[in-house]
Parts: sequence; structure tokens; C-alpha cells
Amino acid sequence: MKRITKCMIAVIVLVLVLSLSACGNSGSHSETTSLYSQGLEIVQLMSEIVQSEGYIDINTGDGGIKSVVQGLADGDYSSPKAVYAISLSDETLAAMAEFDKLDNVSENLRSFLTKRVLGALMTQINGMSGVENLAAASLCTVSKTFVGENADDNVIYLYTYDNAVPIAVTFTVGENKAISASGVFVMYDKFTCNSADEIKTFFYDITVEVAEVQPEK
Repeated sequence: MKRITKCMIAVIVLVLVLSLSACGNSGSHSETTSLYSQGLEIVQLMSEIVQSEGYIDINTGDGGIKSVVQGLADGDYSSPKAVYAISLSDETLAAMAEFDKLDNVSENLRSFLTKRVLGALMTQINGMSGVENLAAASLCTVSKTFVGENADDNVIYLYTYDNAVPIAVTFTVGENKAISASGVFVMYDKFTCNSADEIKTFFYDITVEVAEVQPEK
């Protein structure tokens, strides 16, 4: 866990700055559908973003970042090879947030910080791939809100592809079954995700539960 948490504060600050120019939260509520389907909708939007030269030109003039985005645009996101659900217990997230160093943490603050740690997990991994990759991934982030009657726990869905980088969609549960979802390209090339066991191995110092999500028919 130390490998990731050491850079947590710096990465979160950088992401907050970059997110000002990222594809914003759609702020829309849709009919209740599965997390799997909602994740696919986010993937589709992200695929459209990287194909939009105009959007990228508006949001950055950095040639290196544009080059990274172009590489993302070359990927095929039409159909995932496999989708994995990654879950972390509240105890694990509390340890990552270092609650033991905080005094008088209310339940509301604990819930907020726990969700923030989960939401920042894939961004921290992207931070290992360099500033340009991190900036490009943040630029192409897509968020939305929807109603999820059957969703009770916070979870990350990892969509993997044969000819494209993975996309991680983090789902966090709010009040009245409102679900916040945020998708990000996973840029770190040493993040191996060809099976549930490979994903667990990558998080060797963090306890995670990983299960393959079957395609909807």
C-alpha cells in the first residue's frame, strides 16, 4: 500500500487542477440501468472525446499531451474483451486514507474521504506513468450521475480491450440510490489486467476483491 499512498496528496492536487479543463460531469439523471451498461455509455463518450481534435485543441496546446491522446484515439473501444469488478473494503480504504492520523472523524467525513480515495485510485496508478499521460487521461475523463436501484456498494469496473488501453469506471453510491460514475483511461503500461488474478497481483500490497463481470445479453 505504501507504493501508492506516498504520492496520493500530490496526485490528487494535480488532478484537481487538470480536472478544470476535463470533460465535465454531465449532471444528468437517466432511467435505472445496470452498472455494466452505464459504464459502456461512459466508454463510448470517452471514445468520442479522443476522436475529437477540436475538443483536444480547445483544452490543451501541449504537443506531448495531444500525442498521447492521439494514441488513445487509435484504440478500438467498440467491444470489451473482459470487464472486471474491483472492490475494496471500507477498512482497506480507511487505511489508505490514514484515518488513524485524523482526530474526531465524523461518519459523514469518513464516507466522503473513503469515496475520494476510491475515486483517486486509478488516477494514482496513472501518476506512475508520467505527467503527460496523467494529464491526457484527466483531459478525457467523463463523469455522469444516474439512479441505480440495485447498487449498494462502491466499486470500480475495469473494461479491457484487445487493441486499446483499459478504461476504469468508478461507481460511488450516494443518497436516494444516486450513483456517481467517472471513467478514466488507465495509462500505466505495467498495469496488467488479463485476468482477475493478474489484477490482484498488481495490488499485491492492497487487499482487493476482483471478479469478472459477464456481458449482458
